[in-house]
Amino acid sequence: MITCTPDNVRSVCDGLDHPECLAFAPDGSIIAGGEAGQIYCIDAETMKPRVIADTGGFILGVATDADGAVYACDCRRNEVLKIGCDGGVSVYSAGTSEYPAINPNYGAFDRHGNYFYTASGEYFHPKGNGRLFCVTPEGKTECVHPGPFRFANGICLDAERDRLYLVQSPAASILVFRLDGPRLRSLQPEQEYVLEKNTVPDGIALDADRNLYVGYYVPDQIAVVRSDGRFEILYRDFTAELLNRPTNVALRRDEIYFSNLGGWNIGCIKHCLEPLEVVMPGF
Repeated sequence: MITCTPDNVRSVCDGLDHPECLAFAPDGSIIAGGEAGQIYCIDAETMKPRVIADTGGFILGVATDADGAVYACDCRRNEVLKIGCDGGVSVYSAGTSEYPAINPNYGAFDRHGNYFYTASGEYFHPKGNGRLFCVTPEGKTECVHPGPFRFANGICLDAERDRLYLVQSPAASILVFRLDGPRLRSLQPEQEYVLEKNTVPDGIALDADRNLYVGYYVPDQIAVVRSDGRFEILYRDFTAELLNRPTNVALRRDEIYFSNLGGWNIGCIKHCLEPLEVVMPGF
């Protein structure tokens, strides 16, 4: 474990309103959200942010497609929103009539253009009431797993191997499911990674070697689950000055980017890795 210092952690963009998530757009810019509904686009060269839309809600997970449209989980509106390149905001999904999306949290695309997203439910629910949804390229929403998950949070997809990884935050675990088109092959996970007790994992990302990087809301750390199942804490901030509730992570070659939900910035750590390509479908 490496203790965070200004020598190994840097802020790449300040002045954001408690960003919970980040994603890279096709042009290399960074997309992030704010707690008052802001959709930020951070320039790839200057790292200066601008607000490209405002949903009036609270933005959690974000993803982009090949055209640069943004798909944002808004937990205050209980909707997944699509933000077009012109800044227009429309509802992409709100769950189904049988299973409304309660606290939509994070979404990602597979290679077929299916958009999977978690609806976390209530954090302190005794058994959990989180669910997993999928929006097909035709725009139809299905509940592909009714749960109950204990606050289903970050997900990431291995499009090449048709795997979906899902975090249960209060359970401190990561579930692995096999995909079968817009559905799961089984409601039973094929694997589960049980993490440290009394921690709150949040966001995850895969590298090309299938190592799984984990951002933690509690404690202030970034860890990795190796492809062989070994767990390792990579970086921890004991004073929460550089890592301040680092929720979601995104990977570039030899870099881990993270959003500081407890702060006002996007940060970056140099780390030897090759990221697994994130799918950005074209519509």
